[in-house]
Amino acid sequence: MKEDGSTLLNEKGVRRHQSMQRLSAEQNGSTTDQIHEHNPNVVPDNRGNLHVTVKKTKPILGIAIEGGANTKHPLPRIINIHENGAAYEAGGLEVGQLILEVDGNKVEGLHHEEVARLIAECFANREKSEITFLVVEAKKSNLEPKPTALIFLEA
Repeated sequence: MKEDGSTLLNEKGVRRHQSMQRLSAEQNGSTTDQIHEHNPNVVPDNRGNLHVTVKKTKPILGIAIEGGANTKHPLPRIINIHENGAAYEAGGLEVGQLILEVDGNKVEGLHHEEVARLIAECFANREKSEITFLVVEAKKSNLEPKPTALIFLEA
């Protein structure tokens, strides 16, 4: 296989998104931080978050989200990355990540429609050549609701 930016090409020329590379690398013992350190668009911070920069090189950003303050998932989560979008080309954003900020604007407390509008407006702003996201892996977040169990003890 040959490395090609955020994708890998196999012997048949099939492209795999970076999230698939991450999955393969993690199965081989690499950590997420080690994988992201090779992508200049991804800068980890000391709290386990990732600052991801996406250059506006395509007409569409190409991500789909679910969640928002008015849903059962209070933080928006990336559920799809379209291969023809700028996000796919840049790498760094992955399905399952929770979005904390878009271009420095916190999204906690925003309804789904407000988050979607914020992302669309930031991407459409041609005064900036890139859009930035602050994201966290869902498993590292303490902001998502966790399943709970009640245990009743009889005396």
